[in-house]
Amino acid sequence: MKSVTAAAMLLVLCIAFCAGCSSATREKLDVLITLTEELPQSLAEHRANAEICRKQIERITGMWADAMPQFSYLCGYTALNRADEAVWNLYASVGAEDAAAAVTARCQLLDALRRMRELEGISLQSVF
Repeated sequence: MKSVTAAAMLLVLCIAFCAGCSSATREKLDVLITLTEELPQSLAEHRANAEICRKQIERITGMWADAMPQFSYLCGYTALNRADEAVWNLYASVGAEDAAAAVTARCQLLDALRRMRELEGISLQSVF
């Protein structure tokens, strides 16, 4: 009976640990998504607010760099590499003052982050 109780306790601990990791990952992804959504959606807005965009993107890349070690253990490499590439494309396009590339990179990053968040949730799609 002791082994059944111990196994049940270990199962509960594993489930709690997985739920906690998933929750923390989704929280970080939510913040990154919110920051990315605040970036301009059009060329005109981006050109008018270039300095604000630069600061926002520096904040996004900093948060991404800080979260990357955790994400590398919890997320699939395909989704992770896709989002990583989008973050650095966004950073490079803003640094080069290429508004068109920045708007495109913003869309790619949002899509990648949303997919990562979806895969971190508990659903049949995240299992298969």
